Amino acid sequence: MNVSSSKTSAVQSTQQPTRLQKTAQANEQTQRRQAEVQTTQAQQQARQPVVNTQGQTTGRLVNVTA
Repeated sequence: MNVSSSKTSAVQSTQQPTRLQKTAQANEQTQRRQAEVQTTQAQQQARQPVVNTQGQTTGRLVNVTA
């Protein structure tokens, strides 16, 4: 048996991620980004002042002592 002419085996290296692992990582990253975008949008909406029907800007907290 000549070793130099043998075919290479179909063994995958454990150091390189498979396609499935790469797509799973990409999906996780996109989900994280979408969650971050949603939280930042919610925070921005919470900061917007409330404008009543007369055009006056009011706060979100009700004055309980009045």
